[in-house]
Amino acid sequence: MVGPPPQDTATRLIGIIFGPPGSGKGTQAARIEAEFKLKHLSTGEILRAEVARGTPIGKEAGRIMAAGDLVPDELIVDIVRGRLPEAEAGAGVLLDGFPRTLRQAQALDAMLAEEGHRVDLVIALEVPEADLIERLLRRAEVEGRADDTRKAITERMHEYHKLTEAVLDHYARQGVALERIDGTGTPDQVFDRIRKAVPSSLAGEGAPGRKGPGRVGADAS
Repeated sequence: MVGPPPQDTATRLIGIIFGPPGSGKGTQAARIEAEFKLKHLSTGEILRAEVARGTPIGKEAGRIMAAGDLVPDELIVDIVRGRLPEAEAGAGVLLDGFPRTLRQAQALDAMLAEEGHRVDLVIALEVPEADLIERLLRRAEVEGRADDTRKAITERMHEYHKLTEAVLDHYARQGVALERIDGTGTPDQVFDRIRKAVPSSLAGEGAPGRKGPGRVGADAS
């Protein structure tokens, strides 16, 4: 497969958005896609689509999820590998739900390097855990999710932070623009903080050595 011309690769942005359960990550990802013309690539949505279509990968993923197990890194990487070239065709891509682990991040880096790309921007939504737990408990009550107990939600939060911090540290060490966004308040308030953080990266300031990690929020200077 013939890759895009070298002059186009420099203008294409590869971003990743992180956010714990209940942080509104999906809402913000959709708004980023619309505002900055980045293709939103959600591995959760892709997995569900592959399962619904009955593809070989979908059947395998469906069996694993039906058993209550996590889809292994190798399968997730294969799924992203198949979708990434198409997603990169425009202004860039915003990855959502991948990479979840350090191993997935390393696989993504290798995948992008083959095409002359790299991760340019990482957005991490931050919301106090107590707020998230109460938000998820209310949602569980409304939607009848009996399994979403306080203990189960708390365990998911701890697992998220353990895995995500390793990935964030991985990219921070590479000099990737890491924007920690205050995720409290209304969706509009959160997106306004994202808008203030993202344009400089879209302008090319997210390259190594040109911009360090930052935090955008009410207490940011």
